[in-house]
Formats: sequence, structure tokens, C-alpha cells
Amino acid sequence: MDEFRRDDPNVIIPIASTLPRVEETIIVERESSTGWWLAAMLGAIVIAVALWLFTRPSDRDPSAELRLAQAEAAAADAQATAQSALVRNSEAEARDSIALAQAQAMAARAEADRAIQQARVAQARAAEPVVIERQTVVRPASSGDVVIAPTSPQP
Repeated sequence: MDEFRRDDPNVIIPIASTLPRVEETIIVERESSTGWWLAAMLGAIVIAVALWLFTRPSDRDPSAELRLAQAEAAAADAQATAQSALVRNSEAEARDSIALAQAQAMAARAEADRAIQQARVAQARAAEPVVIERQTVVRPASSGDVVIAPTSPQP
């Protein structure tokens, strides 16, 4: 400790430990490369499988794939057409039901008007007739000559 200057603030003074010292033995062994060999072989297998997947010959006929794609597109189009037809059909059914309801309402109104008219007729028949009497003055006919004129011009 003589090499440390105790008045220097940048020097850390070692503190004496109260625990007994234990000696440890560190054995350094050479690392095995087996893990690296396994990782390299696994990587090579993955690369080989990827190359085989991307470069393997196609078992399918390209025209068959085209026909399959066209059939799928036609099926999707048919499904869309069917759905739009269902929507239009439901709209037409809704319009028809509205028209039927309006016709039934008009028929009910006409029946109600007819019933009201029949009730008024029955009420009028059941009531006693009203007789209005008044005195009238009869004037004698004028003493002048009666002239009959033709409605069409005479030649």
C-alpha cells in the first residue's frame, strides 16, 4: 500500500475483507466444435430443401391451372350474380308487398265510405219526411202573342 498516496481523491483505497479467503481453481478446456458442425449441417439441409422446392419440375399442366383459375373466377362471378339477383328479388317482393298493402288500404277505405253512405241512407229512410209548406202566388200568363223563332237561319 505504499504505492498509493492516501491524500489523492482519485485513488480508491482497498478495504480489508473480514471473510476468509478461498482459493478457486479454474480449469480451461478446449471448446468442442460439434455444435458448429450440427448447425452447419442443418443449414445445408434447409438450403437444399429450399432449392428443391423452388426448382422442382411442376407436375401440373399449365393449361389445367388456367382452366382451374377460369372455373374459379366463373364460380365467383356466378355467386356474385346470384347474390345480386337475390337482393333485387327481395326488393321486388318488398315493393309488391307495399303495393298490396296500399291496395288493401284503399279497399278498406272504399268499404268504409260505402258503409257510411248506407248508414246515411238508412238514417234518412228512418226519419220522418219534412214537409215545407208555403204560400205561392200564381200569376196569369202574359197576354202577348207568342212568337216562335227558328234556331237555324232560313234562306
